[in-house]
Amino acid sequence: MTEPDARAVPDKARFKVLIRALVQYLKPYKVRLLQAAVSMIILAAIKNAVIYISGPVIQGIFVNKDMHMLRLIVIALPGLFVLRMAVEYTNAYLMSWVGQKAVQSIREDLFTHIHRLSIEFYWRKRSSDVMSRVINDLNNVQNTVQFIPLYGIRDVLTVVACVGLLFYINWKLALISLIVLPLIAAILGVLGKKMRKASAESNVIVGEISHKFQESLQGITVVKAFNYEDQAIAKFKVSNDAYFSKMMRYLRATAMSGPIMEFISGLVLIGIIYMSGKAIFNGTMTTAQFFSFLAAYVTAYVPLKNIANLNSKLQQGMAAWERIYQILEEKPAVIVKATTGNIAHLDGKIEFQDVSYKYPSRDTQVLQNLSFRINPGEVAAFVGPSGSGKTTIIHLLLRFFDPISGRVEVDGHDMLDLATTDLRAHMGLVTQDTILFDDTVHGNITIGCPGASMDEVIDAARAADAHAFITAMPQGYETRLGERGVKLSGGQRQRLAIARAIIKKPKILLLDEATSNLDTASEQAVQSAIERILGGRTVIMVAHRLSTVKNADKIFVLKKGELAETGTHKELLALGGVYKGLYEAQS
Repeated sequence: MTEPDARAVPDKARFKVLIRALVQYLKPYKVRLLQAAVSMIILAAIKNAVIYISGPVIQGIFVNKDMHMLRLIVIALPGLFVLRMAVEYTNAYLMSWVGQKAVQSIREDLFTHIHRLSIEFYWRKRSSDVMSRVINDLNNVQNTVQFIPLYGIRDVLTVVACVGLLFYINWKLALISLIVLPLIAAILGVLGKKMRKASAESNVIVGEISHKFQESLQGITVVKAFNYEDQAIAKFKVSNDAYFSKMMRYLRATAMSGPIMEFISGLVLIGIIYMSGKAIFNGTMTTAQFFSFLAAYVTAYVPLKNIANLNSKLQQGMAAWERIYQILEEKPAVIVKATTGNIAHLDGKIEFQDVSYKYPSRDTQVLQNLSFRINPGEVAAFVGPSGSGKTTIIHLLLRFFDPISGRVEVDGHDMLDLATTDLRAHMGLVTQDTILFDDTVHGNITIGCPGASMDEVIDAARAADAHAFITAMPQGYETRLGERGVKLSGGQRQRLAIARAIIKKPKILLLDEATSNLDTASEQAVQSAIERILGGRTVIMVAHRLSTVKNADKIFVLKKGELAETGTHKELLALGGVYKGLYEAQS
């Protein structure tokens, strides 16, 4: 999307921005929209024709007792009704098609844009809030795109046609009947603002409700173990009550529009009947004209009332579109240059030069003027207390974000000058919290290498010491793992993560606390698998358990974002500094 970020502009201007952005999704289907518009015009013309002849028909059949007209109506009306049915079907089908296609495009753009955003976005936004926008808000937008044009334009055309007929029959009475329109428009404008505000606030609370559901379901073992059920329920009730209050504000405004219109239109109708009666008595208006005028007025009133109801749906849909468009307006924190270099071959040399970084949500820097070098093929470990910046180094190498100062080089190239996707293609990652997808074993291993052959998958699984337990599963490599790999043990998940990392044949292997969440037996199995795959790669290990880094070529000891010590395991123990203190504490 190319619309400017306009979250700070006034409400009216913002509304225009949202409308323009939404119209962009309808433009590709302008032919279908034109066809639908033609069908709407035909439908309005049919209704107008029926209204216009209603007066003469009533006069001819029920007053003049014209049998010829009765036969003509019985023959002609069914054909007219068939035509109307065909036009209504065409109209409904075309608008449904356009609505579905437009929302399909929005959904794809939203999913694509979310995946293009930097990690920083996911730290700011709750996943439940994003899901609420993707599901609940997008459903409201779909209703707006699909049904507002369908019924709104149709009803507007009907009102316009009926108003034209009113003026054709009796322009003086038409002027009197139209005094209701400005008043209704003003009322709908005031109610519309209230409805949009209440709907926007309720959508935010829906995200909060979704978050509480998701949080409790994911942490249900802790909830039950700590007897937290009553407190969780109480917090949920607070959000649920707030949602009820906001929705009632929206529904009160919605419910108010109908009765107000009924009252105003009823008063106008009384005036029309009174003045029409006087005109008939004076001979300036025929009975047939009165019935046609009354039919036109009543026919115009019904779609006018529908427009008032559609206004509430429009406000709800625009409030939902506002929340979706806020995500589409998000800009990645990591800006990839238009001209970046690709890496055909990578040796694996890594260098940090005076690198500093501060997370947006923190006041203090997590890394301060950090400098180090790792040569190709070396195994380097980063250790230190929690919060010392170990994992931040991994994130900077993957370019999840950029340093606020300093320079990160890979093979002598500034990382900012390299294509990010190309750079990541040369890296493999294993983290402490292994994420597996609800896919087969084969699908999970080949995530970073979709074109891998079955032999390559098996070789990667063997290297990760995973082949034996995979073949013991019901469908082997085609076994589905369930959500987040729930069918596997922690050690098995880690070994699949290792297989997924090494099937890419990465030149740089990143291990972020890869064994910290495992029991002793699983840790030993995973550590053995890791040691088998280290050769020929530059390896960066972030570790809390120092027993896993004894054999590293270099150990960097971090403290408060700064490099405190560097050396091998033996050298650091002999130094008697921070590392020795950490090692003895664990021993």
